[in-house]
Amino acid sequence: MVQSLTTIVFYFVVFVVVILLWSRLKKNKALKTELTKEFPKAWRELLEKKVLFYSKLDLNDQKVFEKRVQLFIATKIINGVETDIDDAIRLMVACSAVIPTFAFPEYNYPNVHTVLLYPNSFDEKFQTNRFEGHKEIISGMVYGGFSNSTVILSKPDLIKAFDGRPHQENVGIHEFVHLLDKDDGSIDGIPELLINHAFVGPWLHEIKNEIKKIEAGNSDINPYALTNNAEFLAVVSEYFFDNPEKFKRKHAELYEFLSKIFNNKKVE
Repeated sequence: MVQSLTTIVFYFVVFVVVILLWSRLKKNKALKTELTKEFPKAWRELLEKKVLFYSKLDLNDQKVFEKRVQLFIATKIINGVETDIDDAIRLMVACSAVIPTFAFPEYNYPNVHTVLLYPNSFDEKFQTNRFEGHKEIISGMVYGGFSNSTVILSKPDLIKAFDGRPHQENVGIHEFVHLLDKDDGSIDGIPELLINHAFVGPWLHEIKNEIKKIEAGNSDINPYALTNNAEFLAVVSEYFFDNPEKFKRKHAELYEFLSKIFNNKKVE
């Protein structure tokens, strides 16, 4: 009886493994098929019109960017919560993810499964109901544990960030930079994926110097950067990627630090 039960368990385990392998192979085949498709012309026109980062790339890098966008859209669930989303919104989400990791072609946020778009900003309970006394103060959030993260974004704020004009704020880039920071297990403003150990000291010193300028009112960086080192990194990254010319002009030293962190020469 014991031997029969062991045999049954063995074959059940084998069956489960076979099903999982078959499912993975099927998924990989479908993904490969998806990525061999030509990038839709309508999508390219949207990128050219709405995404400054893309429009400044040369043709070869634009092709790379397009494939990265396709990969993100094909491998992540992007849904609206009580709001409709279309291909334009999905492109904005994917661009938010690809821009800060463009110099790292193999990176596709392995711990991210889902991106949710809310109809408005929301509170700490994820409520967007409008009534007297209710405060909606959050436009983006990374939710979940280390190995399974969900990105939550306010749709209006995402659209506002991708209107084809330079900005200092981009909620999508902000949250995906938090995810890069989180890749080492903690969101602390020191993303080990991007920063080697020897660079940590100088980077923290640079944060300290810039914080003094913000506190003294001598900086145009969003004061939300004063919250902590993690928010500082996310806030200045928004500015760095969304308005690089102005950022370099006003914050030359900080610009050099971020150029090294993101290893990105496309923004100059």
